[in-house]
Amino acid sequence: MSAVFRLIIALSVCLALAPASFAAQQVVVDKIVAQVNGEVITLFELNEKVKVYTMQVEKKAFNPSDPAMKELPTRILMTMVEDILLRQEAARLKVVVSDNEVDSRIRDMREKGGLSEEQFNQQLRLEGMTRKEFASAIKKDILKKQLLGYMVQRKVVVTEEEVKGFYEGNKTGMKVETGQRIGLIMLGKMDEAKALRQRIASGQISFADAARKFSVGPGAAQGGDLGKVELKDLAPELRQALQNVSTGGVSEPVLLDGKPVLLTIANDPTAKAAAPAPVGPPPYESVRDEIFERIYKEKLEKQFADYMEKLRSKSVIKINL
Repeated sequence: MSAVFRLIIALSVCLALAPASFAAQQVVVDKIVAQVNGEVITLFELNEKVKVYTMQVEKKAFNPSDPAMKELPTRILMTMVEDILLRQEAARLKVVVSDNEVDSRIRDMREKGGLSEEQFNQQLRLEGMTRKEFASAIKKDILKKQLLGYMVQRKVVVTEEEVKGFYEGNKTGMKVETGQRIGLIMLGKMDEAKALRQRIASGQISFADAARKFSVGPGAAQGGDLGKVELKDLAPELRQALQNVSTGGVSEPVLLDGKPVLLTIANDPTAKAAAPAPVGPPPYESVRDEIFERIYKEKLEKQFADYMEKLRSKSVIKINL
């Protein structure tokens, strides 16, 4: 499962601004930065989207003075314009994506990843994304495909030869993704977390036993096991907590959803102890589906970009950023 995208409350950014700057921000906060067939996008809405993108996708603190932020608002605004065009076109064509369709797609993704409902939701929380946000992204993806199916006559076709050709041309740069098996213990109070960490670190109790006995979070019955996770996909504070933790060690307490958690990088019980580290590119069959999806998505996005360009040419769009 891709991963995934995080959301942090943006109020801390506003509080970090000087009072005069904050007052100035309030004056222009509702400035209209774009109009799409009469529907407006305000500066406030754009700023919130930029903050969310920065912290979810780029996984770093929002800093308006960062030079790297210069072009981001414009890119985000174009995405917001596209979202409005997409929604307006779906309404015109009476294309509707039901909650059942979204739930079905999410269920398929979860089962393909071998995750229980509890593990899936915890994975979203670890990456800072709410279930509602994830469902919204999935709904948009389904809507895009339905609109293309409705308006575009030719279908996206990916041949086996294309997949094999991509593999042969790129296999030297491919690596076997291993991930890390992450364990989590969630407690009610910070002092409880600190005390339990000392017991685990001193060997008085194992991480798994402590999770089963004391954790109030997901995966407790499985010893806190959350399955394999790519550390680069974790929220910054969780990734930082694990930075100096060796396999079998335990992190310092860190807050997740307002509750203190302890993390560990666990030994993978599914891995063979004597197995050597993978060398060379992964076998074709192990990455065939992933390559297929990548090529399919690229072709689909190309068709969608052409489709959106036609929509833009027929629409009245005013940008005032």
